[in-house]
Amino acid sequence: MRDMSAQSFNRPGAVDLSDLSARAHTSTTAAPSGPGGASWVATVSDEQGFNDYIQKSMQHPVLLEFTSVKANTQAMDADLDRITNEAAGRWILVRIDVDAAPQLAQALNVQALPTILPVVAGQPIAQPIQGTLSADQITQLTDQVTKVAVANGIAGSAAPVSQAPAAAPDDAAAPDPRTAAAEALVQQGRYADAVAAYDELLAKTPNDPVLTAGKVGAATLQRLDGKDPAALVAAADAAPGDLDAQLAAADAELMGGDPGKAFNRILAVIRTTRDEDRDRARVRLLELFSMVGEDPAVAQARRSLAAALF
Repeated sequence: MRDMSAQSFNRPGAVDLSDLSARAHTSTTAAPSGPGGASWVATVSDEQGFNDYIQKSMQHPVLLEFTSVKANTQAMDADLDRITNEAAGRWILVRIDVDAAPQLAQALNVQALPTILPVVAGQPIAQPIQGTLSADQITQLTDQVTKVAVANGIAGSAAPVSQAPAAAPDDAAAPDPRTAAAEALVQQGRYADAVAAYDELLAKTPNDPVLTAGKVGAATLQRLDGKDPAALVAAADAAPGDLDAQLAAADAELMGGDPGKAFNRILAVIRTTRDEDRDRARVRLLELFSMVGEDPAVAQARRSLAAALF
């Protein structure tokens, strides 16, 4: 089970979802399947199946749920199934019954049931989340996971893991063919080439929000390539007047799953600078907005930006 060691849980840039675990409780909601009876919920009971889905996380986010009949998670599972299938391929939910596959729980040092572990690009991106979650908490979790995936060049929709026999193929589940080559370059670590690929696409379709977000994500990864996110943040905190340090730290904070902190850092720069420095910070902030998309943090930061400029 390559890449899935306990050491990965504390890697730099992981999303802090501890608040979800601290506020976890049981909820009740029905769990319909997705469009046309399609489902993005899989059940795994052996190491081969587990490894197959870890491999799929290179193309799409995967949520691992470790559970058991004894854990009484039926209500949360219904919410997870419903929210996953309504998302229609933005991620795959993999449910692991620890009674049937205790070796998987032991390998990942699962301490309590239920436990949810989000995985992107073969790596956990957060500490394991223990305890039952409400529907709102699940939505909060999946929103953060998909943002981290997009920021790492993983976009598009996964094909269903199962489909009702009478259902027609779901065209919406296919990855965006326009961005496939650029996304592949990002996954290979060829960030400059990915930026160039997105530029070619944008020349044909200017201002396309998906292409713009992809380009910004690739450019951000290029700036961060080979750098320690924690060191960037520490350097910026030690030098509040260093524009380059502040922008680099904002990149690290955004890619680490905290867009609000990244936005606030750049807003502080805008409030205390003028002319070229201020404009450079403003442009970077707008770029990061395009990558995050619709999010309460973006709406709030836009209001703060307007106030700072006018």
